[in-house]
Amino acid sequence: MKYSRMLLVFLSLLAVSFVVHYIIFVRGYGEGYGYDSISNALFLVGVATFFPSLLAQLGSYRFFYGIQYALRGMISNEFRSRYRNFSDYLNEKTTKIITTIYTEVMLASGTVLASAIVLAMLWGRELWLKM
Repeated sequence: MKYSRMLLVFLSLLAVSFVVHYIIFVRGYGEGYGYDSISNALFLVGVATFFPSLLAQLGSYRFFYGIQYALRGMISNEFRSRYRNFSDYLNEKTTKIITTIYTEVMLASGTVLASAIVLAMLWGRELWLKM
């Protein structure tokens, strides 16, 4: 794991969050910069990057091989003759995915999610103190 690459991913996620915040909240709703809108933008970007990296880290992409095999087998006769069994299809599809980049993306997006939760809690505390 390279910390410089993780820092680069984290900073790029923050930049994307800033752009998302500007497009959705500033231009779309006319809100300014507050705890609530910043935490919402951070949460959107964090969730959009955290769960795909988690799926890649856990190897859950292999689940979709079965769906691909079934659909292609129903549609194409050539596919059925080429791959008689699902194991033949899996033997050709097995590729090693290097998970180090996904680990760094998962940690950076988890940090973005944690900061979104902290900002949301600060916004809730700010509302509570105004009462």
